Amino acid sequence: MPDSSPNAASRLYALAVARDTANLVDLDASLALARASARTLMALSPQAALLFKSFAQEEIDRLSLDCTEESEGSIAIVRETLNMV
Repeated sequence: MPDSSPNAASRLYALAVARDTANLVDLDASLALARASARTLMALSPQAALLFKSFAQEEIDRLSLDCTEESEGSIAIVRETLNMV
């Protein structure tokens, strides 16, 4: 095993951690923008709010068909957003 292997492994690990961190930041920013967009849309008019809630429920129904932990987490986020606005 060459001497550079532990160094290369360390660099790859640091790269993976940096990528995971960047993905989390992207997700947090996306969620924040989605919540702001939802609040804006819901405030436009009662009709826009009803339409948004209807589309959100369709997405919840679609996600529930997946029956995965990830889809359950997504459903929770959508419901949280609906309760927030």
